[in-house]
Amino acid sequence: LKEIPYFLTKGFIMIEDRDFYSHNGFNLLRMTKAVLANVVTFGHSPGGSTISQQLAKILFTKQERSAKRKVYEIFCTMELEKRFTKNELMQIYLNSIYLGHGIYGIENAANFYFNKDAGDLNIAEAALLVGMNRSPERYSPIKNKENAEKVQKIVMNQFVKYGFISKETSDQEIKRFWRKNDEMEISGIQSFWKTEENRSGYITEYIRQILETEFGYDRITRGGLIVETTVDLERQSMAEKIVRDDLKSIRGEVKRLSEKYKMNYTDELINKTEGALVSIDYRTGEILAMVGGSGYSFANQFNRAVNAHRPIGSSVKPFIYTVALSKKKLNDKDIHPFSKFNDEEITFTVNGKKYTPKNFHTDKRYGMVPLYDAVKMSLNTIAVLVLNQMDVKEVADFIRSAALLEGDDAKRVPEVLSLALGTCELSPLELATAYSIFPRGGKTLYPVIIKKIYDVKGNVYYDQALDNNKNFNSLYPEKYRTPEEIMIPQVTYETTEMLRGAFEKGGTAAWTASVTGFNGAAYGKSGTTQDYKDGWFAGFTDREVTVTWVGIDTNQSILQASEGNAAIIWCDYIKQNSYDMDDTIEIPSNMKMIPMDMSTGLAATRNCPVSSIKHFYFWDEGPLPEECYIHKKQDLQDEELR
Repeated sequence: LKEIPYFLTKGFIMIEDRDFYSHNGFNLLRMTKAVLANVVTFGHSPGGSTISQQLAKILFTKQERSAKRKVYEIFCTMELEKRFTKNELMQIYLNSIYLGHGIYGIENAANFYFNKDAGDLNIAEAALLVGMNRSPERYSPIKNKENAEKVQKIVMNQFVKYGFISKETSDQEIKRFWRKNDEMEISGIQSFWKTEENRSGYITEYIRQILETEFGYDRITRGGLIVETTVDLERQSMAEKIVRDDLKSIRGEVKRLSEKYKMNYTDELINKTEGALVSIDYRTGEILAMVGGSGYSFANQFNRAVNAHRPIGSSVKPFIYTVALSKKKLNDKDIHPFSKFNDEEITFTVNGKKYTPKNFHTDKRYGMVPLYDAVKMSLNTIAVLVLNQMDVKEVADFIRSAALLEGDDAKRVPEVLSLALGTCELSPLELATAYSIFPRGGKTLYPVIIKKIYDVKGNVYYDQALDNNKNFNSLYPEKYRTPEEIMIPQVTYETTEMLRGAFEKGGTAAWTASVTGFNGAAYGKSGTTQDYKDGWFAGFTDREVTVTWVGIDTNQSILQASEGNAAIIWCDYIKQNSYDMDDTIEIPSNMKMIPMDMSTGLAATRNCPVSSIKHFYFWDEGPLPEECYIHKKQDLQDEELR
């Protein structure tokens, strides 16, 4: 008690039990009034318990409403009064009371709400904690600022009434408190759980929300539940640090570009540039890491990895080309990963309006380009050209099936030609789920994060390994436990091979891989949306599919393509986990390996330069590339000269 301000202790006494130091544990007058009030209000009136009784209830009962509990509470109160002095009881009480968001005791509460020790609380802060004690969630400054202000004023008026502070000073302190609150925004250093250090706030809160649907808030914060997750804590800690550190550099670049283009971005807006990361073991569906933003706090709780539905930009192109490859032909033209399409300016009519797609990175047109290079360079014109020759609904349905979108969520994938530019809106978790189609040979994947839920008594509420669970069947619905093959494995493997190009010279992630030092075997696709409002990178290695996103919640431009933001985070994360990658993704049956001359986009002959040759697997039941006639012709000319 000597370590905390006197007005904090006095505040609890004034509000909770003015006769605390004079009674023997009970206030018969208050108890009688409380009983009568409860009769009138049918049990909804506040109780008349003393601080000693409250302490007995906290320490020794389950706090249920029953006559048996009340009798036991009286017995415990008498024992407490016998064994401890009043100061000792007050000390235990202040260290035991629940003050919202999983926080117990005034020291933890002071650190949580105000980032200071209880001994350093000012009178306005102390008044708020005193007032919150009656109903912590209702009066939480985080959950309900208006209620918090009201209860704080009530306590401050009591301080004025009993001469601890003048009315003028009280008003000044309250005004100063909320001004500081508005400027700083309350950002707890703990989660909703009773932890001194929370190493994975976004995941903790994500799981809390899942549990609350079944158990309710009180049960999960006080009931002793144990949750086993799929999260790799080493990966998670690493991912959080990478996102946080890279965002600092990205924000710096946004600031530089805003000044260069005279965009008048404020520091406040620039600091709202956020990021997200999701990584899934696509062999099992286990979520290995999930980062929902630059750092979890009560000012930054929004989990963008799960809840942010944003246009995915060019990340959509692999889905379009996969459906196209499965057709074998488009308008009587054979299509395989090296079929050539004309990158030229072309205008389409969409809903009566003229539409001319443009490439993000350059106004240059490349003429006839192999599909492989169109993916590698992320050419919008060819994506639109290919989609225009197909049933858009079929492509949209493929994306929906891959991302497991149903009902209203399916509407986020529009059946329009602009789908080729990524106008569908997915969360990073949904995009990672969809991209798992490629390394999994066309089979769907349901991501899971909870393995098991049980309590301290050993009661098991959920076990992922069981086919039937009495609770939480939604965590791993039965209909998703058997993967569905929604695409031919040979075709998804062709797409997988094309996704290597992003890291090759001329690919959209080549520069990023170079500056981050990433040189592992990986497959991926960048995604930049209209006006640079979103940066994406989606890809996978031999074991995990990872998606990163960067943007501003309020949808302003980040003024740069994804290579300078989301791809940076992706490469940094994968680089840290690439120490034992072996580039092994299962090759389906019925595949034919053909050496390709990458300089011509044709099947290599013995005359093609060795430096240009790359081996590529083709579906042997689909169309195969034409033999390189350019170098063959050159060889014939050389023979004639000889």
